[in-house]
Amino acid sequence: MKHTYKAMEVSTPDHLHLLERPILEPGAGQVRIRVEACGVCHSDAANGYGHVPGSGSSTRSWA
Repeated sequence: MKHTYKAMEVSTPDHLHLLERPILEPGAGQVRIRVEACGVCHSDAANGYGHVPGSGSSTRSWA
């Protein structure tokens, strides 16, 4: 079994980082699941670039 998993982190607007983190043992009343695939919706991706959908504001220049 692997001892780490990969995660994408938005540390600041416009910066995504691929991280490898340790897999922790589940605590009492917790379970561990295996994720085969996942995705990011467009509004979450926009937040990662500093844009808040629907607010009309942005910290990024889209020109």
